[in-house]
Amino acid sequence: MIRFATLLTAVVTATCVAAPCTLTVAGDARLEVPADQFSLTIGATSTKASVDLARAEVDRTMAALVEVVTDLGLTQHDEWHTGRYDITPQWKPRPRSVDATTWKPEIVGYSVRSNLSITSTRMDIPGMLVAKAAEAGANDIGSLHFALRDPRTSRQQAIRKAAQYAIADATSLADASSVELVQILRLTLDGANAAPPRPVEHAFMAGSVAMRAMDSDSAPTISGGMVTVTASVTAEWKIAPKNGAPTQQSGSTD
Repeated sequence: MIRFATLLTAVVTATCVAAPCTLTVAGDARLEVPADQFSLTIGATSTKASVDLARAEVDRTMAALVEVVTDLGLTQHDEWHTGRYDITPQWKPRPRSVDATTWKPEIVGYSVRSNLSITSTRMDIPGMLVAKAAEAGANDIGSLHFALRDPRTSRQQAIRKAAQYAIADATSLADASSVELVQILRLTLDGANAAPPRPVEHAFMAGSVAMRAMDSDSAPTISGGMVTVTASVTAEWKIAPKNGAPTQQSGSTD
């Protein structure tokens, strides 16, 4: 359900210092649109003395995570793919007091990190996905980000509303001032943006992962929230006196 918040910022000016006489009105519109798409990364990180041990642990977890997203009906490439696979050596810290001529850098282990990048319109599964990922052993679960799959459609709706507000304000002001709107001289789109809700953070890390995995009913209920879509339109009209009425030389109203 799309909600319109009417923001009539009627920055209205009427001038007639030099021909032609003009009237300028700015109309703002704000829409609250339910998010219909989410994105999330789930993965695993392991640090071991050897790269083979670290890779083996991460690969086991990643295989389990692939099974999770497959069981939930998410399709590879269209809705999920491997986001990263990194292998980083861990160096022995250099002591504060050491002979620079004798100390040598030394690799003491390896850190392996991999994750799946997920983007889907299945708004019924984010909570279940987070819970099942934790249960499968994921120790690297990113924030949930919500957005609109097709933000341009809502953007166009906001632009239309902003233009309608500007026209309605100009018409009302012209009627009240005994002038008529002759033609639009300038029409500008000052801004049209979509602001998504704040990301949802999760604490599925380290020990909390194991604790939550014990509870099969731990899947959180997560709502995507509303995306705020705004637009601002400014219109400048040429105006003329109505029925011979005099036009004010200058004026403004907020």
